[in-house]
Amino acid sequence: LPDRSTQAALRSRFCSDAGRERSDSFTTRAVLRVASCSRVLLQRSSIRNRCVIFLARTMAASAKLVNPNAEIVAKAQSLLVNVSAARGLQSVLKSNLGPRGTLKMLVGGAGQIKLTKDGAVLLKEMQIMHPTATLIARTATAQDEITGDGTTSVVLLTGEMLKCAERYVGEGMHPRVIAEGYDLARDRALEVLDDMSIAIDANNPERELLQSVARTALRTKLQPKIADLMTEAVVDAVLTVREPPSEDGGAPQVDLHMVEVMTMEHKLGADSRFVRGLVLDHASRHPDMPKRLTNCHVLTCNVSLEYEKSEVASGFYYSDAAQREKLIESERKFTDDKVRQVIEFKRKVCSDGKSFVLINQKGIDPLSLDMLAKEGIFAARRAKRRNMERIALACGGTAVNCFDDLEEDCLGHAGLVYEVNLGEENYTFIDEVKNPKSCTLLLKGPNKHTIEQIKDAVRDGLRAVAGVLEDGKVVPGGGAFEVAAHTELVDNFTKTAAASGKKKFGIISFADALLVVPKVLAENAGLDVQEAIVNVQDARTRLNGAAVGLDLDTGEATDTAALGVWDNYRVKKQYLHLSTVLATQLLLVDEVMKAGRQMGKGPAAAPEDEYMG
Repeated sequence: LPDRSTQAALRSRFCSDAGRERSDSFTTRAVLRVASCSRVLLQRSSIRNRCVIFLARTMAASAKLVNPNAEIVAKAQSLLVNVSAARGLQSVLKSNLGPRGTLKMLVGGAGQIKLTKDGAVLLKEMQIMHPTATLIARTATAQDEITGDGTTSVVLLTGEMLKCAERYVGEGMHPRVIAEGYDLARDRALEVLDDMSIAIDANNPERELLQSVARTALRTKLQPKIADLMTEAVVDAVLTVREPPSEDGGAPQVDLHMVEVMTMEHKLGADSRFVRGLVLDHASRHPDMPKRLTNCHVLTCNVSLEYEKSEVASGFYYSDAAQREKLIESERKFTDDKVRQVIEFKRKVCSDGKSFVLINQKGIDPLSLDMLAKEGIFAARRAKRRNMERIALACGGTAVNCFDDLEEDCLGHAGLVYEVNLGEENYTFIDEVKNPKSCTLLLKGPNKHTIEQIKDAVRDGLRAVAGVLEDGKVVPGGGAFEVAAHTELVDNFTKTAAASGKKKFGIISFADALLVVPKVLAENAGLDVQEAIVNVQDARTRLNGAAVGLDLDTGEATDTAALGVWDNYRVKKQYLHLSTVLATQLLLVDEVMKAGRQMGKGPAAAPEDEYMG
């Protein structure tokens, strides 16, 4: 700005010629007027900046007035904090997505080792300190609890939506406008999902389709050889415990609690298999009992076959040894009579070639075991309650609480019962049952972390197949849905009346964020990301909007449905909902306050009586 000496120089310069004094005096006044206006504008701008700073300090001061120990991150800084936390968590998990993803090794404080690429396991086992990252992790684990899969996708989509919105917010757009665009884009994406989904007959599904769904879920977490082996086992397990079709035509219900997952630290992971029956983690307690029986009647009971103390305080007093012997004989007779009832019932129902198996929830004393062994009865004691319920569902029959009225209807049937000893561990296999409603997945491995990795993957595979039966829909995988939704949002939806105005930018941000899934799939497969995405988009245009995905072997666009790559409908639907809601909430955060009780490190707050009049 021109100061007084500059103004004097200007005035002397323009007034040097007397002939032009009148015109130059006008020019001088114009220059001085511009200089004075510029000074006023700068003063107003300075005042405005001071007002903004004052308002920000006032808001912080209001929180400080409520709690002097509060720690505050306000306005733009809060958005940067949330975005950086989301992108940090995204960078940790994105390398695990898809069948070509890498593994993470988790090491505990005591040296425990866990190898996994399951996002839910990583988020549960990792120690996350950042509040925003903790919020995202809890939302992602909720996705796993609801649908059984999609944890990594939730983290990736949430982080990408915040990243895409950061550019527009930095240019001055209000986060509320972007949030409204996200909501509109999510609703349209769900409509695209419904249009792309393929309905199946849930009551009579194609086995090949269920195997494709299970294979897609398992190959993202296991080696292909083990994944293909467990695919058959997972499908057999779900079809075994599936409820019969309802009369009103509703979707069949699948109770996965009836699938027992038994682990044995033995042999290799490729030796895991499906057992059409049950595997109990206990066996007989008598060396003379048979170790292998065929064509067995199975009796489950909850009857004590051992001496028990009375429930009330009592005593028996005797004056000589004869009375004591009589007492012992009467106590033994009470237990022996119940054992003889079982033996007589066995002789009644077991004809040529049939065997008898007794599984008791309560105890059996050595003398009773010896009586049963002499009769050729296989007896297991102290069975777990969950196993007692599953035995009745697997073998048929009903559990009894008394041996007085034993009927043949209360017996179950198993084609084969045998015992396996692994060191100090004993297992009883109840196999070859006729119409089981419960079954077992026997998982084997040379060490604990291998077994845990297979166990986590099998859990997701079971829920994937069960979700298909309950939804009655499947969606083409390989990023086909994300590319189709992006094309629909950008090319068509942004031109409608519902997307008019600034909300269009939020819709475009949502569409760009959806492409993070196929991009990460291509990146983890070692492909050129931009080329792979362009190939899929061009192929979709050439095929007039057909559902095409990414072939991770070649990087070219392909019909993923023909390759048997299917995704769960409920997983896609839920991760769109959760990611959008979480990203919208984080966008609308304008202040982060650490103001909980005893959280700050400043001086203690004033007592309540100081503020009371």
